Amino acid sequence: MEKMKKIIQKAGPARMGAALVCGVLLLFLTWGDSLFGDSREKAAAETSESPARTEESSLARYKETMEQELVELLRQVEGVGNVEVMLTLKASNEKVTLKDNTSREGGSEEETVLIEDSERNSSPYVIQEKEPEIEGVVIVCSGGADAVIKREITEAVGALFQIESHKIKIMKSKEAKE
Repeated sequence: MEKMKKIIQKAGPARMGAALVCGVLLLFLTWGDSLFGDSREKAAAETSESPARTEESSLARYKETMEQELVELLRQVEGVGNVEVMLTLKASNEKVTLKDNTSREGGSEEETVLIEDSERNSSPYVIQEKEPEIEGVVIVCSGGADAVIKREITEAVGALFQIESHKIKIMKSKEAKE
């Protein structure tokens, strides 16, 4: 006890106060990570996208990519000029799962094959993913009034997306010269 008193007297009250504050801060920082770590993880989990949002953004990216590719293609066609494209999708992505068929005396049963990850979570075994179908296309371009250009664009879009010609609309843009 005597040694402690001598050390405190030698160091002075200012240094001892600073050492005490540093010690408390270190304890708080050490305990703070364990106290607030769970809430930080929960906040990170809540801000991560839900599967529905992920699928929505995936569809939006797919649609945007297909529109951009079609615009780039049509810009290369003589007479089309400036072009804008809008696509509509029929449905979302379709996942085809593996099915296990078993025959019994009374009939047959079909069960989806499941796989487990390292955390013992099971999910269906996906053997194929189908992109969403294009339902309709609207194209606004400078050459939209020319019947030959319209026919060429309609045939090209029909071939690319396997859609009927009545689901393709081509219009002349208002910026096009008369």
